Amino acid sequence: MVEERDELDYALAGLDALLVLSDLDNELRSLLKHGAGAFAGLDEKTIERVREWVWDQRSTRNLPEVR
Repeated sequence: MVEERDELDYALAGLDALLVLSDLDNELRSLLKHGAGAFAGLDEKTIERVREWVWDQRSTRNLPEVR
């Protein structure tokens, strides 16, 4: 019974996880395009690498893009 509840909790958290990834990508993109956002002031090469990693992980795990 506990395992079923855990599985349900994980499934329900899936959308929230996708939204977090989408928000993270938007903040990183905002820094790269406008020099603003939650990560303003950080190194652009590092930010670009983080974005690449996030998108690679999303692709590897077949996660849909939030629209």
